[in-house]
Amino acid sequence: MNFTKIEFDELLPGYLSGELSDEERVGMDVWRAESAENEQHYLNSLQAWESISLLHEMEQFNSFEALNKVHVRINHTTSVKWLVVLKHVAAILVLPLLVYSGYVTWQNSSLTKMMTERIVMQTITSQQGMVTQFQLADGTKVWLNSGSELQFPNRFTGDFRVVKLKGEAYFEVTENKRKPFRVNAGELNVEVLGTSFDVANYMDEKLSEVILVEGKVNLTANDAAKIARQMTLHPGQRGVYCDQTRAMHAEEVNVDKYIAWRDGNLIFRDDKMEEVVKRLSRWFNVEIIVNDPEINSYIYKASFRNENLLQVLNLLKISAPIDFRITERKALPNGEFTKQKVYLQKKRS
Repeated sequence: MNFTKIEFDELLPGYLSGELSDEERVGMDVWRAESAENEQHYLNSLQAWESISLLHEMEQFNSFEALNKVHVRINHTTSVKWLVVLKHVAAILVLPLLVYSGYVTWQNSSLTKMMTERIVMQTITSQQGMVTQFQLADGTKVWLNSGSELQFPNRFTGDFRVVKLKGEAYFEVTENKRKPFRVNAGELNVEVLGTSFDVANYMDEKLSEVILVEGKVNLTANDAAKIARQMTLHPGQRGVYCDQTRAMHAEEVNVDKYIAWRDGNLIFRDDKMEEVVKRLSRWFNVEIIVNDPEINSYIYKASFRNENLLQVLNLLKISAPIDFRITERKALPNGEFTKQKVYLQKKRS
């Protein structure tokens, strides 16, 4: 979803108050991540919003209405900048409060510094069937797979650059030897200086995995006794951590098939049907049910790009002795719909 700055400003009150739809919120997040200029525009807008919110706490006036009035003024006088407007708002509203309260002291310069230094956590969610690409404050590039979520700060402080992942993401990390980059993927922590790698950590699975393309990464996890388990990966390796057994191991793999989703591709190389079903379920946001357990052991090799679910299922049917049945979605009382279900069974002779 593309926004002009005026459209972004109009949606900002709902964005900050949590009243936007999921689609609008994701659109706002993506717009912010598209460029440093967009993010700076958001931060300037946030300063004005939070200043008005502070005044709201002191005087109980309608901050939502006040921000909209500021937006109207800016839209009609494009040469006026946010911080200039902020000073006018402060001059008009704070002075009476200072006289009234007798103890409130506030300077625009110190408030501006406070807002600039404030760390704001952001979350981007990639909608089902979509791959979302964006850039973090340090220049690190991120590809977020379908149905995945990444939480990160508007800027990195402290000794580490830390992000939190649910689902799967591919990272091209900007090197900074003084501030390592760390991905929190459930119980598994991935730490790097500057490298390219894929991390998968789905809540409904027992395994977390890291596929290293370039550079070097360190994997760390704590067991129930808080004993750290560590492992270092080298390019071309896949590190796997099991949540149940707390075991960790590495293996040599063909990395291309693990990161193909970044470019909209699905690649299977001698994979069991059980793995094929799992990845297709996520990719198309459907529930695939295997009626005959023997199907899970079938080995499959194929590449898909731009094929829809029906086309993929027909190709599976041609290359393996299976058949399928698709059920329609059902409407729920809350207005949502159930996932589409696909049933796989052995082909009858």
